[in-house]
Amino acid sequence: MKRRYVGACLVILLVATGLRFYRLDAQSFWNDEGNTARLVERPVALIIEGAAGDIHPPGYYLLLHVWRAFTGDSEFALRAFSALCGVLTVAVTAAVGQRVGGRRTALGAALLVAVHPLAIYYSQEARMYALLGLASALTLFFSLKSKVESRKSNYSLLFTLYSLPLSLSIALGLYTQYAYLFVLVGLNLAFGVDWLLRRPWNWRAKDWRALWRWIAAHALGGLAFLPWAPIALGASGWRPPDLDSARAAQEIARALLVGITLPAEGAPWAIICGGLLLALALPTHARSRFGVWAAWGMALVPPALLVVLGLYRPAYLKFMLASVAPLAVILALPLARAQSWTGKARHGIAGLLLLALLWAQLTSLQHLYADPAYARDDYRGLAARIAAEARPGDAILLSAPNQWEVFTYYYRGPLPVYPAPYRPDPSAAAQWVDGIVAKHTRLFVLYWGDAESDPQRLIESYLARHAYKAGDAWISMVRLAVYGTGALPDTPTTSLDARFGDSIALEGYALPEIAFAPGDVIPLTLFWRAEVTPPERYKVFVHLVNRDGTLVAQTDAEPGGGFALTTLWQPGQSLPDRYGVLVPPASGPGTYRLLVGMYGFSGERLPVTLNGQPSGDALPLTILTVTAPR
Repeated sequence: MKRRYVGACLVILLVATGLRFYRLDAQSFWNDEGNTARLVERPVALIIEGAAGDIHPPGYYLLLHVWRAFTGDSEFALRAFSALCGVLTVAVTAAVGQRVGGRRTALGAALLVAVHPLAIYYSQEARMYALLGLASALTLFFSLKSKVESRKSNYSLLFTLYSLPLSLSIALGLYTQYAYLFVLVGLNLAFGVDWLLRRPWNWRAKDWRALWRWIAAHALGGLAFLPWAPIALGASGWRPPDLDSARAAQEIARALLVGITLPAEGAPWAIICGGLLLALALPTHARSRFGVWAAWGMALVPPALLVVLGLYRPAYLKFMLASVAPLAVILALPLARAQSWTGKARHGIAGLLLLALLWAQLTSLQHLYADPAYARDDYRGLAARIAAEARPGDAILLSAPNQWEVFTYYYRGPLPVYPAPYRPDPSAAAQWVDGIVAKHTRLFVLYWGDAESDPQRLIESYLARHAYKAGDAWISMVRLAVYGTGALPDTPTTSLDARFGDSIALEGYALPEIAFAPGDVIPLTLFWRAEVTPPERYKVFVHLVNRDGTLVAQTDAEPGGGFALTTLWQPGQSLPDRYGVLVPPASGPGTYRLLVGMYGFSGERLPVTLNGQPSGDALPLTILTVTAPR
């Protein structure tokens, strides 16, 4: 029997290993992983200094720094540390399950963690969250071992061989992630409940020794963290702008059971299965009453505190890694050996519920590995695209300063990279943009995290008025925009008497030249005037067509780069509106026409009149020449 148990544990560990190392480097690093990669390449003193200015303690970075010295700094190598932590968490979960409910509980809990989509997701990320899950599981394991063994020991020393590992696991957790404090709250609430249920007024000497050793183990772990405590207190005052607890309970339950890669419509029945398993766990007889209390406390208190304290945001679902192993133990507890017919019936029901939950987890894993909707931001692809399209005189702008680390991990080309100032005021945004525009002919701008780094979108709105946007494209969650630079005329060089629909006039346009090479951005300024306030929002299109009328390039955008919506125009208001059209690099020499028009969100174009005569739904502006490549 023991041999089969060990064999089953090994199979589960092999499954956990395969799932965590499968396609480990298939996706690009995203922003936070880029921060990790660039931070751990520094000397130890600078790592500590960098962590002090961050919102995370330095433990994970220091361990990864040592790991990197032996494995290198590739995506696979840096993520492999997290994958290993994830595998070790499965092993520790099995050990906890065996102590709490026996071998069946151990195998069920280990299997749940082995295939858990949330655990696998963060085991494939070069961040500290897989290590947080391991520290939490180790804390639970050594809590059980310390509490049981210290009561058996007759030694009067504060620390025995059983207490020191608990202190070390506490120190590891504190130095890994500040959210680990919630784990300690849940664990110590469980200890308090168990202590009261044991009627401490009847305790003997060995019971009091266990209590003091428990307190001392936590004190030693806290003492090890004491040098970092002032920095941790400073970081605790940081509040992100998007805290929202409206759907916190539902989203946390979903993450804890099936991860974050299962569509919301597939989660309710998995949550129901999880709730039924928790209900079945309540009357189950366990080997360790304290182990059950501790697992409940560490599984439920951290998410409860996140909600009650109003600290929830979707990005914080990764903190739930600390609750995955304890929760798996509870979910597998109904599998514990029982002799009565009710216990056996509970086994059967629990087995069916676990199979249903495992099926949902496997579905979530399929999305994790294959669905682009859940892929990380593709900075690898962004860097490759810019490197392929770059020309001398170009520049790269990063709208959020914490993109610099991940982008420069991939991009090693000659173009200068400018990280934007964090939360600039209008003057700082204008000064930063002007200094760059004056030195470069084209700009690649990566927009990400603007809601936090530039909530008023001052940089983008200033670029809309002082450069020529030639279009943008979403690559994962990053928007790549291309701008041309040049003169900024405030009056038309060519006057027109054109009408678009019943309410908008085009007074003219300005185009500084009519000859362009492939890869150039055509800088066009249109001068609109509102006859009356337009009844709806319209978009402007600028088309470049060849002599056959075939569309070669285009720009579509709302006026002012989306900052001058037509529904906000006032009667008689004039508006200079700048557009760029990127001449495709493969364009052949010859003559091309430039057309302009407007359309509503339904796709229907506005009719155009020129000098009082109908002109279709697109107004020809001028003939351009495309020369040979420069």
